[in-house]
Amino acid sequence: MIMQKYLYKIAAITFTIFLLNSCESSIDLEPLDQITKENYWKSNSDLKNYMLQFYPVFFNYKDMVADLATNSDDMVYGGSPSELLNGERTLSTGNWGDEWTQIRNVNIFFENYEQCEDPFSTYQQYVGEAHFFRAWFYFDLLKRYGDIPWYSEALQLDSEEELMKPRDPRTTVADKILEDLDNAVANLNLRSENGNNTINKEAALAFKTRVALYEGTWEKYHADTPFGTPDANPNKYFQASVSAAEELMSGGYNVGIYNTGKPNDDYYKMFGFVNMGNINEVLLYRAFNHGEGFGNTVEAYLSYNPNQKGATWSLISTYLGKDGQPYDYLGLAETAKGNAFLTTIANDSDPRLKSTIYIPGDLMGAAIDKVFDKPAIDAGTNSLNPTGFQIKKTTDPYSLGAGQTWEIGSETGLIILRYGEVLLNYAEAKYELDNTIAYTQLNLLRERVGMPDFVVNSQSSDPNLVDYGYSISDELYEIRRERRVELALEGLRDEDLMRWAGHSLFKGKRPKGYPLSIDEFPNYQNPLDENGLIDYYKNILPGGYQFRPGQDYLYPIPQDEIILNPNLTQNPGW
Repeated sequence: MIMQKYLYKIAAITFTIFLLNSCESSIDLEPLDQITKENYWKSNSDLKNYMLQFYPVFFNYKDMVADLATNSDDMVYGGSPSELLNGERTLSTGNWGDEWTQIRNVNIFFENYEQCEDPFSTYQQYVGEAHFFRAWFYFDLLKRYGDIPWYSEALQLDSEEELMKPRDPRTTVADKILEDLDNAVANLNLRSENGNNTINKEAALAFKTRVALYEGTWEKYHADTPFGTPDANPNKYFQASVSAAEELMSGGYNVGIYNTGKPNDDYYKMFGFVNMGNINEVLLYRAFNHGEGFGNTVEAYLSYNPNQKGATWSLISTYLGKDGQPYDYLGLAETAKGNAFLTTIANDSDPRLKSTIYIPGDLMGAAIDKVFDKPAIDAGTNSLNPTGFQIKKTTDPYSLGAGQTWEIGSETGLIILRYGEVLLNYAEAKYELDNTIAYTQLNLLRERVGMPDFVVNSQSSDPNLVDYGYSISDELYEIRRERRVELALEGLRDEDLMRWAGHSLFKGKRPKGYPLSIDEFPNYQNPLDENGLIDYYKNILPGGYQFRPGQDYLYPIPQDEIILNPNLTQNPGW
């Protein structure tokens, strides 16, 4: 597949760049960017090869759950609480040079690509990729730091004015990111031409819906705080998200919801495929090949060992019953414990629940006839599941390495952008913009899993009511619920918590697990709460997560950068 081929080419390109940059005393070489200006950029293959370097680094993850879901209230991971949620991050004394490297490299492309002597049509795709990658890298910085300097040119050591530049408002940066994505859409090939293992037009539109929704909600829910931008217009961003989604939904693109008519299987199976090339919902993914040295450990760290991961009560109790109404999980926990609780909620609730966590009797590894018996809540270290909700999403019992140790390896594809998220971005942005409920789009997700059509339940009827710390309508409450359920453990929940100013959802609270069955685990030693739920962090977090609302929504600007450039200001609270 294309991304795998890219990795091989990157190795050769990186080695060449290493040689060009070697500082042997016997060789006096020019800087790489000067060398390329004179000897490179002449053919479309030069541009293609230059862009290859960004594929391995723009989304350098291997395992969706292990890599992406660790800083949210959806999952417990390891013996220590999330540093982000618990307010444990400290002031950085270093610099942020490495974080800007890829942006500078993209800007070098923009400064040189017009030297290409081939027809524009032969390298237009790579211009689109450059705009996409710069948008991606800048969005990462925007989420992390907020206001940051925007650079459209590669900085040099003598670029004193630019090097001493103050931070641009985050809305300026967001506007530039969206402009880059518009340019990406204008230049990229369609997925039907590129496949979904390469940056394509549909992926750029999908990413635009995410960026615009993020900035719109950030500005709305952080308004009148040190994290908001004065005079920002959230509706401008909601409209941008809606427009990008509507373009993608217009019928001219190869997109859809993966639905083969098997409501108990389709959602689960989509995340476990090795080859996702023919899945129209998957707009962009990363492929792996264990035999060629590019495998992953998805199966080893889920179906073989939980690796100290466990979904939380907060996530599980979000799922509606099969009738589309809020389900009384705590009421059930009074009488059903352990495996009985898991089996009952699997039968009674939204099928996406049993696609996300293991239920007793689930096949884990077909090659070795491994079946899930009960969660490993009493196991040691890597074998431990701390909550009783043992994560199943992204596994496939028939795939390479299923139920087996990490040495066997696995090749499960890693979804980067999918159409299901686009529909949810659209639904949220559309409601924020004009109070319209996107029933058609939400029902496509419900239909896949055989759930009743989307309805607005009253918050007062929810026995699992969550408190955002501010009032929201019943409609928005249900739209956010649908998002959490559909995108569970895919790495977007932490972004949602930050953009919604959602610290009240977890501050002062501890992540809980399932109701323990003493009969199944007579020697269990960890704490339980007053309802008999596993309270794994009770001794570590006696007062719950200690997130600092006046500080922890952004990372600190590295202190050395502020010393070097006094025009930079520090983020709030730091």
